[in-house]
Amino acid sequence: MAETFTVLPSVLEPSERGTFRGHGGLNLAFARWELPASQVPRVPPVPKGRVVLSHGYGEHGERYQHTAYWLHALGWSVSSMDHAGFGRSEGIRGDATGIRPFADDLALFLRQERLYDAGRCHAHPHMVEGVPVLSRPVGPQVVLGHSFGGLVALLACLWHPDILDGLILSSPAVGLRGQTPMMRALSHVLLRLAPHLAIDLPGNKNLVCSDPVLVQRYWADPLCHRRVTASFPAAIEEGRAELLTYASELDRPILLLQAGTDTVVDPDGAEALWSALRPGLLERHRLEGFFHEVFHDIHRAQAQALVEPWLEALLRTWGTLGAPKDATLPNSAPAFAV
Repeated sequence: MAETFTVLPSVLEPSERGTFRGHGGLNLAFARWELPASQVPRVPPVPKGRVVLSHGYGEHGERYQHTAYWLHALGWSVSSMDHAGFGRSEGIRGDATGIRPFADDLALFLRQERLYDAGRCHAHPHMVEGVPVLSRPVGPQVVLGHSFGGLVALLACLWHPDILDGLILSSPAVGLRGQTPMMRALSHVLLRLAPHLAIDLPGNKNLVCSDPVLVQRYWADPLCHRRVTASFPAAIEEGRAELLTYASELDRPILLLQAGTDTVVDPDGAEALWSALRPGLLERHRLEGFFHEVFHDIHRAQAQALVEPWLEALLRTWGTLGAPKDATLPNSAPAFAV
């Protein structure tokens, strides 16, 4: 019988919170989980690497404290950042000025985390034209991106491939379900007349998250919201078009986890993107019965069981080749695995 989560999930409070200056001078919030090994069972004394969480629309990085607990128990350091307009970060709620600022902010944060880990290992960077540069990363850095955060992670990988070594994508927003004709017409009008006017987006959280505990926490969380401007979906479409055009340039291993019962993203809506990837980079799984929020699903242990060997395979490859430019995981599965 498949494992389900019907009780309060184990969580980790961040060991550190902070801000950094992002696009347009906005202060963007981040969190790190670097707790001593004694606080989490089975954590080895030296982290295997770092997993950076890139959250979806309407939420924030610390909504994944149970995910941080699980990854930390596997021996990985964990970080998250709140995208502009979400969580503790500054910015109009649910707004966008194109997709590029989101990807560049994530890339900036990933560079920050690279330097942070180097400092912990006393691997000090050298300066190149006033910019600190590492001769070689001290460990692998992987982005776990959900929905909108998955789209942003893909674009960061496309435009800044040197700052990450792999992607774990949960229902990435590269093939959204179609809007109703009325919503489409309203979006066109608002995009022309009031592109940055935030309105409340209707929705039923029970249709995207199957764990009632996490649904309840979402509604009680003041850092979650349902605000959106007409510019935000336009930015998502801009990012999708960019990926469809340049997908063949992506060169990092990708673990794609798609929900079989997804009311937000069409799991078959981006075949042109996935088929354009280089052979051996993509491992793809369709999780039947899962709702949109894979790592908040009541059956998320199944998803976690797919992530764990993928991370170990990436770790072995990275340790052998040292952050390779063209990394193909051994035994990766480019076709569907059910």
